[in-house]
Amino acid sequence: MIDVDAGGTDARARRRTWMLGGGLLAASALLNLWVASAPGAPVGIVPDLFFAAGAIVFAIGLGPSGSVTARRPLGTGVLVGLGVWLLVQQMIHGLLMPPDPMADMVDWEARVRLAGMVVVTLEVVSLVLAILAVVQIGRSGVVPAPWNWAPLWALAVVVATRLLAMGLLAVPVLTDSPDVLNAVISLAAFIGICAVGALGVLAMVLAARPVAGSTSVYSSGE
Repeated sequence: MIDVDAGGTDARARRRTWMLGGGLLAASALLNLWVASAPGAPVGIVPDLFFAAGAIVFAIGLGPSGSVTARRPLGTGVLVGLGVWLLVQQMIHGLLMPPDPMADMVDWEARVRLAGMVVVTLEVVSLVLAILAVVQIGRSGVVPAPWNWAPLWALAVVVATRLLAMGLLAVPVLTDSPDVLNAVISLAAFIGICAVGALGVLAMVLAARPVAGSTSVYSSGE
């Protein structure tokens, strides 16, 4: 059986875009899982580069019809911005070296507070960009329903998990145990990685399935 794409150029552009973008997100998630299971794995910022590239591919598309935001200025801008911002965010995190506890106590505490404020600011900006991006993807109508809201579902799961983790970390009994503390942080990170990977796989599945209006042609040899 040969599947003839009646959607023509538009359908092919969507398939190429979603397959490439989904593959980049899935690769990013796999590399992050490797880092989580083998700390110190020599991947550097490659997972973040893959994620940023995937976000840009989804935003711009391999052809106008491939964009998951229909190339609307707001949606396209925030999705590209999210990918670039998360890459920059990881670089900034790498620059936030732990202050020397042997230094002057007042200076040490000031540096800790400053680093904390920077981290919180980075996370808030990331969340705002992510919310805007997933809402614009859902509203664009390019991705078939109900999967157009899958990025919003994934973001909701990640945010809920992180809020729960923060709540647990506020419990003195739990924070007194390093093992419990590490387990909570690791679980929140693992769920975030899985959410990205799931979106990548979903995009590739949507790219591989026949689009509405496609025609199946049977050859005489089948």
